[in-house]
Amino acid sequence: MQIPADSSRWASAAVILIAILIALALLSGCTARPPLNDEKPPAPDIVVDYKRTGGIAGFQDRMVVFEDGTVSYARKDNAGTFKIPAETLQGIRDLLENADFPALAPQYPAQSPGADYFFYSITYKGKTVTTETGGVPPQLEPVIRRLDALLSEQA
Repeated sequence: MQIPADSSRWASAAVILIAILIALALLSGCTARPPLNDEKPPAPDIVVDYKRTGGIAGFQDRMVVFEDGTVSYARKDNAGTFKIPAETLQGIRDLLENADFPALAPQYPAQSPGADYFFYSITYKGKTVTTETGGVPPQLEPVIRRLDALLSEQA
């Protein structure tokens, strides 16, 4: 018994159509947007971004303090994160406010050149101030001491 040519074409078309529908069904999950409740929350705002480089040991430190108390750091030999209590975070904010950051100049170079100076960069509320050993203004000294201490305690 021979199948008419028209019916074999219909059978082939049906198989192809079924294969396409299966492929579409399998791929439809790959293009769907994940539900909103699975989205990551936005990163917290930065309170201060602090960099310290130089010195006789060749420091290369960076520490970022976030609004939620998370602190991220990177040093020449290691990196990580830790959390600080709200009181510590508020103390850092107070020191930065007491330094009158908006009134500070963008740069405070050393009075005289030196070979093993530390170089500091502090960004607070969108303003960056750079300074170095021998040029640190008095109002920034407590800020630098506190940030150095925090980095030494935790990292």
